[in-house]
Amino acid sequence: MKKTLLLSATAFLLLCVLTLHSQSKSVLFIGNSYTYYNDGLPTVFKNLAHSLGDDVETEMNAPGGYTFQSHSTNTTTLNLISSRAWDYVVLQEQSQRPSFPPSQVATEVYPYAKILSDSVHNNSNCTQLLFFMTWGYLNGDASNCPYYTPLCTYAGMQWRLRQSYVEMAEDNNAWAVPCGMAVKSVRETNPEISLYAGDGSHPSIHGTYLAACTFYTSIFHKSPVGASYISTGISESEATI
Repeated sequence: MKKTLLLSATAFLLLCVLTLHSQSKSVLFIGNSYTYYNDGLPTVFKNLAHSLGDDVETEMNAPGGYTFQSHSTNTTTLNLISSRAWDYVVLQEQSQRPSFPPSQVATEVYPYAKILSDSVHNNSNCTQLLFFMTWGYLNGDASNCPYYTPLCTYAGMQWRLRQSYVEMAEDNNAWAVPCGMAVKSVRETNPEISLYAGDGSHPSIHGTYLAACTFYTSIFHKSPVGASYISTGISESEATI
């Protein structure tokens, strides 16, 4: 009996591995305006992948301002998750919440991240769950600075976002896609490239393209350098960076 169970488990694991390494990928994005800005991150990611010879299907539910708590009871979100055995499901929280004090994140973010994660895993054990690590605001979160000092600067806000997204990934058998850390890197090495929209929060077209490159590398485990698809308004040299 034990041998039969072991063989079944091995066969199932092999099936999951083969699915994740197949050429065509299906990716569901669950988020908010950070996901749908600039024609939609899923579209930019898909176009980038296609230009590199990789086939991707994407779907998205990203109402403005939505939190994990909002998504956890949203019929459209839950129906999309259960609509098929996705290769990847991406979860993106509201831009500020994961940067709040740890005790607040533990009650306002983590429980709903788990609800969504459980929905994904219960729908298909082969689905790889991805947390979309976002970026700190251009100059920190001024509205919440008086209540929590780390939020007074970009660096402090980015530090907290990274902590929370890594913890969510570790707690929910997932990966963290480090878009926020990619933004940090470009801010430090090429500050002349504006990654933010005018509000200092949402991504510019450059920010969305950088996020798409980060998702491409995270999912396909290949470099996006050399992609023929470049978003309108981005120079070839900027895209290479």
